[in-house]
Amino acid sequence: MSHYKLAISVALVTLWGVATFAQEAKVPVIVNPPQAYVFLDGKAIKEGKQVILKTAPGEHVISVYNYGYVGQIRHVEFVTGWNEVQSFSLEPAGAQVPGAYGLIQIEGPGHAAVLLNGTTPEYHVGHVDMFNNHIVWFQQLLVPPGTHQLTITRYGNTIWSGPVQVAAGERVILYVPSGKRRTQVVNKGNGPRPRFKAGIASAAVVVAPVSGTFAASPSQINCSETSQLAYSSVDTLHSSIKDAGPKPLPALSGEVPVSPRQTTTYTFEASGPGGLVKQDATVNVNPVVQSSLGTTPAEIHYLKVGNKVLTQESSELKWTATNADSISVDPIGKVAATGQEKLTAEPKQVNGAISESQSYRLTATNVCGGSDSKTAQLKITGVIEPYILSVFFPTGYPDRKHPDTGLVASQQEELTKVAKVFPIYTEQTPDAKIVVRGNADRRGTDKYNMALSERRVAVVKAFLVSHGIPGDKILLEPMGKTKQLDAATVQQLEAENMFKDESKKHTTRATWLAYNRRIDIEVQPADLQTTRFFPHQANDADLLMQPGWPSLQKVIDAQQTPTAAGVTGAQ
Repeated sequence: MSHYKLAISVALVTLWGVATFAQEAKVPVIVNPPQAYVFLDGKAIKEGKQVILKTAPGEHVISVYNYGYVGQIRHVEFVTGWNEVQSFSLEPAGAQVPGAYGLIQIEGPGHAAVLLNGTTPEYHVGHVDMFNNHIVWFQQLLVPPGTHQLTITRYGNTIWSGPVQVAAGERVILYVPSGKRRTQVVNKGNGPRPRFKAGIASAAVVVAPVSGTFAASPSQINCSETSQLAYSSVDTLHSSIKDAGPKPLPALSGEVPVSPRQTTTYTFEASGPGGLVKQDATVNVNPVVQSSLGTTPAEIHYLKVGNKVLTQESSELKWTATNADSISVDPIGKVAATGQEKLTAEPKQVNGAISESQSYRLTATNVCGGSDSKTAQLKITGVIEPYILSVFFPTGYPDRKHPDTGLVASQQEELTKVAKVFPIYTEQTPDAKIVVRGNADRRGTDKYNMALSERRVAVVKAFLVSHGIPGDKILLEPMGKTKQLDAATVQQLEAENMFKDESKKHTTRATWLAYNRRIDIEVQPADLQTTRFFPHQANDADLLMQPGWPSLQKVIDAQQTPTAAGVTGAQ
C-alpha cells in the first residue's frame, strides 16, 4: 500500500472514531447510600457513590436500588457530551426482619448485581462484592429458609442463574459462574436484625420473607352476584390474582370484585426478594334458578249480553324468580324478578257458553347456564249472548180462564237465556234485580189491557222462578196499553231487525200490534234491557204476529213445540 493510501485510511478511521465519540452521552450519577446500585434501561451497571453512565443520546431510564431503601426510577433525556449530574438519595424503608435465617455467600465477579427471586432491577439485593467474605470481614446475604432463585447479572448479561436452597442456620457458598456450591453450618441466631447494615469493609443484607393473606367474601354466591377477593401482602414488589383484576395489582392490599359464571378458584401470587407466596380462594357459584307462577283466582267469569258487558272479573298473575337475570312471561314479555299483572276476562269466542283456558309460561335464565320455567292456567267461564229479545205473546193471551197459557216455545227460549245469565251477574252484584214490564196492544179498554198485562208478567215471573230465579229478585210492572210503541218506532225497529224474514209479508198494522204485545225485561243496576226485535224466524212467529185471537189449542201446541234451528238466541 502506498503512503498516500495509508494516510487516507488513517484519516478515515480517526474521523469515524471522533464521530462515534461525538455521539456519546455521559451522565454522572451520585447515589446515597454509597453502596446503592445503578441500573440503566434495566441493565445492571455498577455500584458506588459516583457512577458515570455512557450511552447514545435519547431518553433513558436510570434506576437506583439498595435493599432496605425505597428505590428510585427516573426518566432522563441524554444529550451528546456531558450531561448534568443526576443525584439519588434513597430513603430507608421497612422494619427489622425477625425470624430464622440462612446465609448465601457468593464467590464471583465483584461488581455484578445480585437479583433475588426476580429478574428486574427492583429485585436487587446487592452486588457480589458485598457477599463474598465470611472470614475477617463479614459480608452476608441472609435469606428466609427455603429455595431462592438467584440471578447474577451485569450490562444486560446473565452471568449465572439458578435455584439455591438454604436451611435455617446454614451457609451456602455459591461459586459463579460454575454454579458449584458447598454448605456449612453456622449459628446466626433468630433475633430481629436490620435490613441493611454496612461498615468499612463489611455488609449485611437481611431479606424479609414475603407474606400475604387472601380470601373470598362471600365464598358462596348466586349467579351474577359479586364476591370480593380481599388480599394483602408484606414485603412484596409484585402481586396478582390469576383470572381476576389488573396485573399487577395496584396496591399491597385491597379488594377485587369478581362475578364468575361458574365455581372458580382464584390464585393470589405475591413476590419480592424474600420469595413467592401463593394462596387460593374459591368462589362457589350457585346456578340454580327458582321460580313460581300462579293466578289468583284461577277461574274468573264473563257475561256479555248484546254490546253490554255485565260481568268481567279479573285475576292476578303473580310470579317470582330468583338467581335469574333474564325473565319473561309469555305472552306478556320481559318482566322483573318479582311482579304481578292484572288479567281481565277477555274470551276469544263471540257467543254462547264460555269455558276457555288461557296459558301463561314463565321462563327464567341466567348467564351461568341455569334455567327454570313454570306454567299457569286461567279459566274463563260465562256466557255471551249477542241478543236477548223481548218476550212476545199471542193476541189475547193469557186470558182470564187460562192465566198460564200464551208463553210459546220461542219465547220460553228467550226467558231461559235470561235465567242463565242472571245468576252469573248476581255473583258480582248480589243486589241485582229483574224488572218485567208487560204491555198490551191498544185494542180493548184500559182496564182490560192492564189485567192482560198483569197476567203476562205473572206468567213470565213463574217461568223465571221455575228456572231458579228467586221470586224476590223479580219486580213486575204491568203497563197495560200506556206505553205503546208508535208506528214510526216499529218501522225503525223492523228496519234494524236482524231476524226479519223477507219471505214473509205482514201488514204494517199487524206488525205494529204484535210489537205492542210484548214483555220487556230490564236487569238492574246494570241497566240492561232486552232488545225489542220481533222473532220472525221462530216457528211460532206467525202465531205471535196474528192480529186475531188464535184458538186455545194452537197456543197450547205452540207452547210445547221447540223452535226451529237458527232462531233467535241461536245467533
